[in-house]
Formats: sequence, C-alpha cells, structure tokens
Amino acid sequence: MGFIALIRRELANAFLHDARRAIFLFGAATAYLILFGILYYPGVVKEIPTVVCDEEHTAYSRLLTRQVDDDERLGLVRVVADEGEARDMLRRKEVYAAVIIPADFSHDILNGRSAKVLFMLNGANIITTNIATTAGNDIVNTFNTRFAARQAALRTSGDEQMLKKRISPVETTLRVLNNPTQSYMMFFMVGLAMAAMQQGIFLAVGAAVQGDFKDTEGLKGAPKAAVLVVKVAVYWLLSVLSFALVCVISYGLGIPDRASVTALLTLASAFSFAAVSLGLFASSLFHNELQFVRASIMYTVPAFIFGGYTWPLEAMDQ
Repeated sequence: MGFIALIRRELANAFLHDARRAIFLFGAATAYLILFGILYYPGVVKEIPTVVCDEEHTAYSRLLTRQVDDDERLGLVRVVADEGEARDMLRRKEVYAAVIIPADFSHDILNGRSAKVLFMLNGANIITTNIATTAGNDIVNTFNTRFAARQAALRTSGDEQMLKKRISPVETTLRVLNNPTQSYMMFFMVGLAMAAMQQGIFLAVGAAVQGDFKDTEGLKGAPKAAVLVVKVAVYWLLSVLSFALVCVISYGLGIPDRASVTALLTLASAFSFAAVSLGLFASSLFHNELQFVRASIMYTVPAFIFGGYTWPLEAMDQ
C-alpha cells in the first residue's frame, strides 16, 4: 500500500467511515467560538447593578449620586435611605455594588474632616468586583477634585477649571497595548477556542489510532513508518485548516487579528503538529478509545490553566 492509498484511506476514515473525527477536528473549536462569542458579546462588562444609600440627602450627596449614575461601568438601580435595605439588595443579588453615603457626609467635608463613603461589593465574581472597585475609586477621586476646585473658586473668585488643574496637576493617560478596549472577548475567546481545538485534535487522532488497532487487515503490507508519516501529515493539515476556520469565524464575530499571516501560519503549524504528535503518542498507550478519551479530558483543564489565561504565568510558584 503506497502513500496515496494511505492518504485516501485516512481521509475516507475521517470523513466517511468515522465522521466523528472530522466533527471533532472542525466542530469543537467552532462550536465553542460561536457559543461563547454570543455569550461574551460585547466583551466589556458595563452597567453593573448598583444601589446608592443616601442617608443625608444634601447637595453634596446628590452630586456623588449623579457621578455614580453617570459612570458607564455602574448601572444605578435605586437610591435608598436605609443601609439595611442596600445590604438586603446585595444579599439577594439584586445588585452587585452598593454605595453608602453616611448622614454626616457633607458635615465632615465642610468642617475639614475626611468624609467616609462605603463601597460594598459582591465578590462572587472577580471581574465585576475589579471593575466596580476601579469605578468607585475613580468616582471618589473625581468628586474630590471637583469639590476642592469649587471651594477654592468660591474663596478666591478664581476660575474653577484653572484651579482644578492646579489642584490635580498630573493627569494619567492610559494606553493599553494588544487589547486596548480591555475586551474579555478578545482576551479569552480565541484561547478558549484553541483549548477546544486541541481537545478535538486529541479525540480525532485517538479515534484514528484505536481504529487502526482494530483494522489490522486494512493495513496489511503497509510499512509502519509510512502509516505513521501519513497519519501525522493528514491530521496536521486538517488541524491547520481547522485553525483557519477559527480565524474566519473570529473575524466574523468582530475579534480582530493584527498578527501577520506568516507568523499566524507558523504558530498554527507548530501548535497543530505538537498536538497531533502528542495525541498519537498518548493514544497508543491505551488499550481502547474510551480510556484515552478519559485521560485527554483530564489533561485539558490543567493545560488551559498552565497556558496563563486564567492566572498569569509570572505569578505562578516557580
């Protein structure tokens, strides 16, 4: 049996006799990308449900409440007068953030004391917690600058905008590289699709190897080296095509790809070759396909975590 016959046999097995292999290769990453792409759209968490407890009802407390309402990261659900009601809303998960303005808020400010504003957050979701924390700090800093400039303008009859620049002479300009909008969709989706694609490669290659173990008659007379080379080449090429399909769908979902085509193909080729080779080697160690499937599923989650997506590699214990 020559190379051409072996290639035809592999393709026929993958697409006709055992179509699961093609479904694993092309369907796993595609399904993950479409499903989670819809779930994560538009990729940036906004309008986190927030309640403001205003125990004072003065001009200063209303100003702070308006700033909470104006921040696009927070979505003001209700303004209440009792802290217990705000805590109950947090407990019932009607809101994920609560801003408590105490009864002596403006009194402390006008008497030169530091007023205390309590931000309470539901920490069950670390993403909403981080976003709400940043929003809370920004709101308070903006309020402080505006109040100080207004008070100075009243005392000196100066221009409030000019005084604001003198009070806060340094402004931060944020430039985020690689993911400028800090979109969770851009950060997470392609990596999740690659994890699914890797598992699809393992399942397809495992089915191919275990199928050959059962069909020894079909390979009679074929050199073992030729069988191995053809199997690696066929599934490597199919894996690269699967990667290309992922890139097309990602583009359709609005996930930009700023890498060069050469770099992307090189990365895809190396990743696919490594996954196919590992799948071939690992599947040959098991007596049946079910045992290999169980082992490959156990490998997927640790591999995803060690990739640095959920926890930075730099922060892992060396």
